[in-house]
Amino acid sequence: MPKLLVNTLKILLFCSISCQLFAQKTVIRNDFYWLRYNNVLTLNQKLFWVNEFEERRFFVNNNHHNFTAHSHLHYRYLPNAEITQGVTFSLQSPQDPESKSTLRVPEIRPFQETVYSTALNTKLNMVQRLRIDNRFVRKNNGLVLLDGYDFNLRFRYRLQAVYRPSKPENKHPLTFKVGNEIMLNAGKRIVYNQFDQNRIDTSVEYAFNKNFAFELGYIHWYQQRSVGNLFYSRNVLRMTLLHRIKL
Repeated sequence: MPKLLVNTLKILLFCSISCQLFAQKTVIRNDFYWLRYNNVLTLNQKLFWVNEFEERRFFVNNNHHNFTAHSHLHYRYLPNAEITQGVTFSLQSPQDPESKSTLRVPEIRPFQETVYSTALNTKLNMVQRLRIDNRFVRKNNGLVLLDGYDFNLRFRYRLQAVYRPSKPENKHPLTFKVGNEIMLNAGKRIVYNQFDQNRIDTSVEYAFNKNFAFELGYIHWYQQRSVGNLFYSRNVLRMTLLHRIKL
């Protein structure tokens, strides 16, 4: 299994680099900061409920870019495997940090996912996640919202290394994470951008106690737009307050 994970990571890296080297025509670069609150409510040994709220803003002018809320229920059917059913709601502002438009496009996104973790040793885990997004995006003309929703599927695969140098019972354990996620679109309305985006991320998590932790991370976010020849290359600073509650 570890060899398979390593090979999968190599394939993902090759795909993301190839998309950036050979597919791009016009690339727009932006810098963002994301503020996130993540709450994990453990109901029992097999069932836990996660709620996330994230505000995404441009560094330029501090303009709003996106607000996202996730709610998902996880069932751990094996010690190292789980399945998830959830829903996402988001409000998308214009992609231009200089825009004066107040248009915010809502999206409702039910999703299903499965997660599988492999322990390489006592400190290092490799975590695979496969998610299917069912995207319902409100129709609009760039100025106002229109009636109805556009629909498409999005397939997401993430491979993440999680390294914990100290034992969980230590007073202030640290966790380091490095990951790569690729997203692919599918559906009748998808013409040019079957490749949606690639995110490469790294972060460090510091636990204040068993209930609260803070995570600081960086994401390189490379995305293709629907016109086909327009790409975004984005640098993201992400700050997360993690709140864990056990019943």
